[in-house]
Amino acid sequence: MFLSRVEIPWEFARNPYNLHRQLWRLFPGEEKETRSNGEELRQGFLFRIEDNPTGRPARLLVQSRRAPEAAAGIVIVGTREIQPQPVAGQRLAFLLTANPVKTIADAQRDAKPSKKSEKCRVPLIKEEDQREWIARKLASSGEIEAVNILPHAPIYFRKGNRGGKLVPVTFEGVLRVNDPTRMTELLGNGIGHAKAFGCGLLLVRRI
Repeated sequence: MFLSRVEIPWEFARNPYNLHRQLWRLFPGEEKETRSNGEELRQGFLFRIEDNPTGRPARLLVQSRRAPEAAAGIVIVGTREIQPQPVAGQRLAFLLTANPVKTIADAQRDAKPSKKSEKCRVPLIKEEDQREWIARKLASSGEIEAVNILPHAPIYFRKGNRGGKLVPVTFEGVLRVNDPTRMTELLGNGIGHAKAFGCGLLLVRRI
């Protein structure tokens, strides 16, 4: 895998939905995502927004299966190859910006004749629920020893004529690896939903 620092001009970064579209330009010929849910194997890339100041280029960290290629208007600050090799019992510091949600019955389903699903996702707002969410997501790979939760301002975006809102948070803490194979899968595939908006990239370092 490869880890790259990238800068995208403000005219594209002002709408978070466009960041993902711009990043695809770094991987010409790459097959677009076809996954039906967040648990299937990841294609393409994952990213997190490091900084997105108004009127200035957005700075992103991008993890990809192959090295990015130059694209007009996008600055690739640097790229390095990484080979995660977690070990059972190893303690790792982790960082994850994610979109913790739960699925509920859509109470307004009858008022939306065009909507196919009878369920919808809603954000987890309470810290207790967020802690349970991250513990559950990492349970197959390791055990959390400590975690702090940093809330973010909601992300508003437009997709065609529809608007949307996400409520991401950043988890920062320490975990102990139980299943190295599963941990490697999570590092490559990401965690949770809203990956097109910079959520899901799990970063770790040895302690």
